[in-house]
Amino acid sequence: MGTKRFDQEEKLEVLKSAKKVGIKEAAQGAEVHYTTVYDWKKQVEALGEEAFLAYDPPSPGRGEKKISEGIEEMVLSTWKRFPGFGPGQVRNQLRRQGTTVSVRTVRRLMEANGYKGRKRVKKEPGERFEASRPLELAQMDILEFFINKLKVYLMILLDDFSRFVLGFRLLSQTSVDDVIGLVREAIGRYGKMEEVLTDRGFVFYSWKGANRFEKYLELERIEHAHASAHHPKTLGKVEALNGRVRKELLNVHRFAGVEEAKRSMAEWFFQYNYERTHEGLGGLLTPADRFHGLSDRALAKVEKGIDLDKRPWYGFSTVSRSIMNVTVDEKGGVVLYLFGQPITLKAGKSDE
Repeated sequence: MGTKRFDQEEKLEVLKSAKKVGIKEAAQGAEVHYTTVYDWKKQVEALGEEAFLAYDPPSPGRGEKKISEGIEEMVLSTWKRFPGFGPGQVRNQLRRQGTTVSVRTVRRLMEANGYKGRKRVKKEPGERFEASRPLELAQMDILEFFINKLKVYLMILLDDFSRFVLGFRLLSQTSVDDVIGLVREAIGRYGKMEEVLTDRGFVFYSWKGANRFEKYLELERIEHAHASAHHPKTLGKVEALNGRVRKELLNVHRFAGVEEAKRSMAEWFFQYNYERTHEGLGGLLTPADRFHGLSDRALAKVEKGIDLDKRPWYGFSTVSRSIMNVTVDEKGGVVLYLFGQPITLKAGKSDE
């Protein structure tokens, strides 16, 4: 498979057969991979039958490079696991698992199995802002949607530097107490953020003096910034996450109730934090890698072809607080994490 030569008329005959028996069956009969037949089909659709027959490819009739069953299964299973990914993101996720495959091969497999590429929207040039360290800045926003006929509110707190979700709440109504509660939970688990960025919604901001949330932040000595137009500090990162949630959860699942939605969201946010690669972090890192100061270690392992597709790979299943954690690495060495930065402690007897 992948070395047989075809002229344009032979390709067209295979495509006519595919209309009767299906692309995969026709490809099997022609002894080529089904993505090759799918490529021919796209060419006919773009050029028309007459122009397709007259087309003289640079290497006439050359077969496509064979795609192994193993690669095919890995590409399609990764896409199924992360249905919102495009070909580049699937390729990066596979690289994180120690598998190298070209974006072209990934795209061919996905398109032959129903993937429709997204139209790229040209972004206006502008100043890009990003915090310089974990917990320097957190973004907070509320996404409104319906579960059956009940209007609910998804409140998300996101670390700007790492895109790590510090916490979420799904509510049937919003209140200042819920906003304060979410921030307090995040502080208790991960440490205090220096600044919180929100819009001017009533639970975040009062036009007549400070509301209780603003007073709480002042008490904790946390700066409060407000998103505004034409300013680099926008809520773009958390709004992009809202879009992911809507596309991959809300538009796909029909929840029976709020509790079922909470369970699904908890699982999705864990996967988002610890398992799926993020384009905004270079395509190979997860938010947790960056939040916990493990970016260099993760990239070094990727370069060595080590599979990082673990829950999570660095040795502990959950992180109760990022200020200080003690773990054991793969060689049995003790590693102390102080403010997310690893400090290796050598094993040995005390001199005292």
